[in-house]
Amino acid sequence: MLAAHFASAQEAAQNTAARLLASLTAITAGEDGTARREAIVTQLRAAGVEPAIDSFGEGRGAGANIVATLPGTGTKTIVVGAHYDRVNVGRGAVDNGGSCAVLIELVGALKASPLSRVTLQVVFFDREESGLLGSRAFVAATKRRPDYALNLDVFAYGDTIFATASQPAGLLLESLRATGEVTGLPVRDVPRTSYPSSDHLTMMNAGIDTLGIALIDAADVEAILSIGAGRLKPGSGPRVLTIIHTPNDTLDKARPDQIARGVAFVEQLVRMIDGAS
Repeated sequence: MLAAHFASAQEAAQNTAARLLASLTAITAGEDGTARREAIVTQLRAAGVEPAIDSFGEGRGAGANIVATLPGTGTKTIVVGAHYDRVNVGRGAVDNGGSCAVLIELVGALKASPLSRVTLQVVFFDREESGLLGSRAFVAATKRRPDYALNLDVFAYGDTIFATASQPAGLLLESLRATGEVTGLPVRDVPRTSYPSSDHLTMMNAGIDTLGIALIDAADVEAILSIGAGRLKPGSGPRVLTIIHTPNDTLDKARPDQIARGVAFVEQLVRMIDGAS
């Protein structure tokens, strides 16, 4: 019986990894933001969800966020976001296609087995690389601020969840640590001043209970903390810095089997928050 259960779990993980690879392949094939957006929208529709395209800005500041909403029966809302734009070098697999593939997988899982109470908004932010423009536009246009926010950035390989929380004693950080214990995936959470910049800062600055989350190697985490978040320079140092914002950020740097473990972590985390809300 145990052998059969293990084999079934292993097969499920392999299937998840295969879907993640297909998703990430489609996203990274896009030559520009429009193509990456179309790849994401196509996959969301295949999961049975029709996303909204929220355009913002003008001229060089223009962009478009992708918003998929799964309504809940309660009054609270959680936003789970990741940026889909990339810099002009590489293919944006680690930064940040992997996170987008995770969000697509999450939508499929929670569409098939909905949350109990919380409304879920999955948001693919545009123009993060230009100064967090997409997340800022999202917050500015949102009439009712979400109760919770999770933001994934650099989530394409690794053995450790690296995170920061807006509230040291809040529900999200408590749930993050508990999810690490349940799933067996190590969690390293640090103050926001020790964590690299991304769209989580927009949510934190808006007063939303927020987590910034990455999936990288433990060695990367230690090196980042040693260097300091404000002194990180792509191109040298720990493995992650030799990939992101360089020509090396390509599909082969992603590890779908490791991302699959991260997907299970994020789904468990969201369900735990839902259960406590």
